[in-house]
Amino acid sequence: MKKILLLVLGMVMFVFAASPVRATDAEKIIEEADKARGPGDSFSFELKVTSLKPGRKDGISRFKVLIKGIDKSLVKFTYPKRDKGKVMLMVGNNLWIYIPTSRNPIRISQQQRLMGQVSNGDVARTNFAGDYIPTLLREEKFEGTLSYVLELKAKSKEVAYHRIIYWVEKNTFNPLKSEFYTISGKLLKTAYYQGYEEILGRERVTRLVIVDDLRQGQSSIMEYSNMKIEEFPDRIFQKSYLKHLR
Repeated sequence: MKKILLLVLGMVMFVFAASPVRATDAEKIIEEADKARGPGDSFSFELKVTSLKPGRKDGISRFKVLIKGIDKSLVKFTYPKRDKGKVMLMVGNNLWIYIPTSRNPIRISQQQRLMGQVSNGDVARTNFAGDYIPTLLREEKFEGTLSYVLELKAKSKEVAYHRIIYWVEKNTFNPLKSEFYTISGKLLKTAYYQGYEEILGRERVTRLVIVDDLRQGQSSIMEYSNMKIEEFPDRIFQKSYLKHLR
């Protein structure tokens, strides 16, 4: 009887050891990693996007981004002059752009390219936890840093990317690298999270380098600054209010 009990106990221990990491653990990792990209439920930051192409002058655009909760954002175009007055609004997975010369906001997609390697969704959304189902694949070293490697699968077709492979530092939960894939499984681009600084009580990303894996030599740099916690009225996150924004 004792031998049987020991055998059963050994089998139970083996099952637990061989079981995949629970989904809640993977969800916790990306929730913590999202905090490196945003300080709370309601905040703002300024964003500079530089598009780099061999043999061409760098393209530069600037934005003011307002975030409320996990599903509302407002992106004001501030530079160049020709784009001033444009506004992007995201509510849930719905995204619109308002152009002063148009009568009404126009529905656009998160996947649509804004400039260079940066999509609308890259600017309007600062979290992965709300849009993707995570699975922890393994642990490995990335550039000498022990990291979690996760696979993120889109919850809906409207999000910017179908699938992401995500490297997150194990000790700090800081994002290190992301690979973005198309529905067909082709690697679209790779992002590197850099320039960590102590901001509002935590290390946060201030620089994101995006390398185009389809167009050799092309890349974009997203630089975040002036991040601060702010409260915003609900009315500014409505389509009907966009034309009143200044």
